[in-house]
Amino acid sequence: MNIMKKVLIVLIAVLATSLSFGQMKYQPKVVVILLGSKNATLDESNFPDLHIYYTPELSLKTSAKASKNVNKNAWSSALGVGRTAGKESHDAYMGKPQELVNKGVSSGTAFIFDKNGRVNAETFNGKQEYFNTKTKFLVKFNKLKRSWESETFGDLMKSLVKKGNTIKPAKTPKKPLKKYAIGHGINDFKVSDKDGNLHSIQSLVKGNPATLVLFLYINPEYDLNKGKESGADKKGKDYMNQVAQTMAADKQIAPLYNLEKGIFGKRLDR
Repeated sequence: MNIMKKVLIVLIAVLATSLSFGQMKYQPKVVVILLGSKNATLDESNFPDLHIYYTPELSLKTSAKASKNVNKNAWSSALGVGRTAGKESHDAYMGKPQELVNKGVSSGTAFIFDKNGRVNAETFNGKQEYFNTKTKFLVKFNKLKRSWESETFGDLMKSLVKKGNTIKPAKTPKKPLKKYAIGHGINDFKVSDKDGNLHSIQSLVKGNPATLVLFLYINPEYDLNKGKESGADKKGKDYMNQVAQTMAADKQIAPLYNLEKGIFGKRLDR
């Protein structure tokens, strides 16, 4: 075997390894709906495999006693203690789309839709999930045992993407559902891309063998970058506040890195 063939074989092997490392064999389309306005310091291009949209008329509910100081809020969020951290964890929203307010969607809620746009599975822990083949999704509530049955992400994707399966539609409820439920579709509403163009949510979840939709809150006031800069020539208090903002924002965008790594096998720089 000549030297050129050997080099070519090695390059192909390295390329195959780099492409397949950690990525799921059967992948969904991944849609991330950010709850609220766009954070100006978030660069969507850092997450090339994610389709990111916004709901700029939606915001967290705040009480009259809530602090208006962004730095104080950032410390609360970064450390996971205090009023702001509690507010972001419990996720009560107001504004539009009214559909999301009515359904009580919160940050970290994720759904898997089939090609007909019906919910096949869900998780409420999307801020902690790794989103790899072993991640457990809830697929059915067992009324007798009063507990949820689960299935792995990998098995769900094999069923939907490889086999083309779809879920049997659930019976139409007599009263409007208070939550999104297995076997049901999602009522239509509009989301915005980074350029301000509006998109129908149904157009985003229908037509693909599988679509993962993650709802996520990223505080639009926190700066993702300044806390990573050098503290030289900055006042100590100002710099520490910048660090707190970046720490808080970094916690909130962690699921985006987990999606890229768990589904697409990409270890992105943070």
